[in-house]
Amino acid sequence: MYNLYQSKIRKDIQVQIYGKKYFTEKLFWKNYFWLVHEKKLWPIDIKWLQIMWVELPDDKEYVQKELKKLKEKYLNKKWVIFIQLCFLNEIIRFENCGQRDDNFVENIKKMRLNIREQIQSNYWLQLAFRENMPQANIVYDITKTDEELMKEMNSGCKERVKKAIKKWIEFWIASPDQYDLFYERWKEVSWTKWFNIIPKWQYDKLIRYITQNNCGNLFTSHINWDIIAWSICIYDENRIIYLYWFANRAYNNIGWHHYLKFKTFGYARKNGKTYVDMMWWAPTWFPEHPLVWVSKFKESLWWTKIEQYGSYDLVLKPTLYKLSKTYFNITHK
Repeated sequence: MYNLYQSKIRKDIQVQIYGKKYFTEKLFWKNYFWLVHEKKLWPIDIKWLQIMWVELPDDKEYVQKELKKLKEKYLNKKWVIFIQLCFLNEIIRFENCGQRDDNFVENIKKMRLNIREQIQSNYWLQLAFRENMPQANIVYDITKTDEELMKEMNSGCKERVKKAIKKWIEFWIASPDQYDLFYERWKEVSWTKWFNIIPKWQYDKLIRYITQNNCGNLFTSHINWDIIAWSICIYDENRIIYLYWFANRAYNNIGWHHYLKFKTFGYARKNGKTYVDMMWWAPTWFPEHPLVWVSKFKESLWWTKIEQYGSYDLVLKPTLYKLSKTYFNITHK
């Protein structure tokens, strides 16, 4: 199984660009790199550890023993209040045709809730309040031709792409003189839509890293020289992975981002990639999940959806953990 979360490119981005501390340690027979997160909650500095894409063994007693040792090891570490474990184990994977059946998707939700209950009761873990790894993600097979992809689009996406073509929208790879403009537009949209973006200095380091290492690009679509949609993608092995994207809402009726996504797939195919990973996706049949609105856009093409166990917290200091959870819920409301 492809593993972005334990890959070199992700470690480089987290450590070199986002400034995270890390260390390597074995868990459940395997070596993983762990991230150290730090946050100042006046008057104290708190830390939590995070290990992503961990395979949870089936042996209940073994897992209990390992988690107990893990808790004992870090319990007395100053201000380390919890350890987040993000499990890669699959609940199910299916193609989008399956989601048209209400009974099918309701059963997926029941499966997820049942697994949550088992993990929490068997291993003393709490469902993570910070979702740093998606509970589900979507993968597109881009070995198909443009004509085949068009046939597999839903009617709404197909009409938007055709409309974008008629409007003479162009697809470009951004040039260095456009990088600052991208960030300014991104910041403007984030203010109006109330979402967070990375600081400018991190953005500059990210663009420099992916371009100098030939492992990513900033893609744009234009109409009459006006940039109407952007996306930052990275390349790893046979995949192209969406990191960030946004669009100019003034052109909602044209199909700006559907077209950009369609053209990006073609570019990736020509450069030897076979899959596109869209990253964040809402778990099936959870309408209250904050990523539902993003997921609707991503469902426009024929996809494979992979439902994973998700993220859980091993609590070390209950009082500080509750304080952190409260702070997070207030600041992200």
